[in-house]
Formats: sequence, structure tokens, C-alpha cells
Amino acid sequence: MKAALYPARIRRNKKDNVFYVQFLDLENGFTFGETLEKAREMAADVLSALLASHIEHNEYIPEPRKRGGKDVYWIAPDAKVQAALLLRWARAGRPQGEIARTMKTTWQAYQKVEHPRNNTTLTKLQKAAKALGKELVIELR
Repeated sequence: MKAALYPARIRRNKKDNVFYVQFLDLENGFTFGETLEKAREMAADVLSALLASHIEHNEYIPEPRKRGGKDVYWIAPDAKVQAALLLRWARAGRPQGEIARTMKTTWQAYQKVEHPRNNTTLTKLQKAAKALGKELVIELR
């Protein structure tokens, strides 16, 4: 099962007394926080904004690679961005119009489902997943 989690290295800088965050698979993915918790929260915000921008501009988004280490944390973007990204990956270059026809809807309606700032219903996400030959699974951590 594919997840939209990205590895980030979070290190405490004793001199500045802050935690610096760097996403390992995304350029320009940097932030910081005064505590580890705040750094992780800021990382999720940065990741959400960065991925949403890439999706909106139809830019390439690398898939996260497995990384390890005691200072590596897996960060999730917000749910709307996760849904848009996972649908885009599942579509794998197929035209949105093709998926829309399978869903028996318009291209414009499907485009909204795959937009990271749209409030797509679970029903529409489930229909889109089915049209892509996938199953919608929701997980709380």
C-alpha cells in the first residue's frame, strides 16, 4: 500500500536552540521549530504547501524513498494533499478525462477531486479509487 509520507531529517542545533528540518526527497523542503513537536508540525505545513504547489502546477513529484536513522521522521501532509497526490500517482499518466468517463462524470468534476485544496467527499474519493482500479483505505495513526 502506497502512502504519502515523506522522510525528513530533524536535528537540534544546540547553538541556536532550535530543531532544523530538511526533507530528504524534496528540494526546497526546509523549516524549523523551537521544539521537536513544533518542528514536526511546521514540517507537515511545509510539506503540504510544497506538494500542493507541485500538484497545482503539474510538476514532477518524486516518490518518497525509504530512509532510516534516529533523526529521520516520516511526515504526512494534510489529508486533502494526501488524497490528491495518491490519486495522481494511481492515475499514472492516464488522462483525467478517461477517469472521469469511468466515473460517469465530467472532466471538470474529476479535476476537482484531484485538486489539493478542494474539499472532496469520501464518496467521490471512493468512486475515483474504484475508477483507478484501487480501493480507498483510511488509516488513523
